[in-house]
This record gives sequence, structure tokens and C-alpha cells, in this order.
Amino acid sequence: MNGKKLFAAVSILVAALPASAQDTGVYLGAGLGMSKALQVCTNATGGCDESETSLRLFGGYQFHRNIAVEGGYQYFGTYSRGSKGLVSNALDIVAVGSWPITKELSVYGKLGGYLARTSSAPASEDNSGLVYGIGGEWALSKDWSVRGEWQRYDNVGGGGLGFKTDIDVLSAAIVYRLR
Repeated sequence: MNGKKLFAAVSILVAALPASAQDTGVYLGAGLGMSKALQVCTNATGGCDESETSLRLFGGYQFHRNIAVEGGYQYFGTYSRGSKGLVSNALDIVAVGSWPITKELSVYGKLGGYLARTSSAPASEDNSGLVYGIGGEWALSKDWSVRGEWQRYDNVGGGGLGFKTDIDVLSAAIVYRLR
């Protein structure tokens, strides 16, 4: 099974899970941060900007207080490489393991996969790979919390663009739990 079919199958499974649950366990969130394309400036001619403002929209389903599945859309931004702009974004799905430190504070780790598209006129590349990260979540109330996290997307890009790069995203997010 290729990466796209696997991603589609897991996405359908995640979307169907909340419908079968008594307590929803469903959450939605949005994050804002800084992304850095670690190898985008390697061998670049002219100016290069490897850091951009990023945006993330996500949703998840928490099976257990320590285990969740989360899917999201990550806009990395538009990097400049010489006279070209590189626009990159990804869809991802990850397993989230969390560990409570106090009643309000927990730490977590993420591991999963992504499908990314990177474009620089006129070329465009789609690829898939590994995504992982760590973070912390602070419960503001029963329904609302805030997160701080770091995520890495391995080898985004492709041959048609002449490079692949790891992208790190450092972000803050707000999370709403549906009850």
C-alpha cells in the first residue's frame, strides 16, 4: 500500500471514530508559529530565507487520557531561494502519547506521517514522509487548553525542485475539546 492510500485509510478511520463514541473525545485546534526549512538555502544562488511564519489547523480523537490520534493541515510558508519563492504545506496524521505532570499540565510526543506539496513556479512536488514532535499542554478549563510544541517533517520537497529539506515548526496553539 503506498503512502497516499495509507493516509486516506487512516484519515477515514479517524473521522469515523467519534461517531461511535459515547463521550466524544474530539478536539479541534489552531496554531501559529515559526517554520525553518533546514536545507533550503544549501547551494542556493542569490538571497535565501529559510524561516517563515506557519499556520496549523488540526483535530483529533482522544481514546484514553494518554492516547490520541490527530490529523492536521500545516502551512509552512513561502521561503525565498534566489529569485524563486517556495510554497510548502502538508497534511499529516499522528499518534499522540501524553503523560500528565499535574492536573493541568501534560507533556506529549507525536509520531506519524505526512503528505506534502512544495511548489516553485512552474514546478510542483508531492511527497510523503515521517513527522514527529514533542510538546506540552496546559488546561485552562475543562474545554480549553493551550499548547507549545516542536514538530519535524523529514525530507519535504523533491527531485523536480532540486532539493529536499527537513522542516522544523515551533508553535503555540489553542485547543477546544467538544463535550
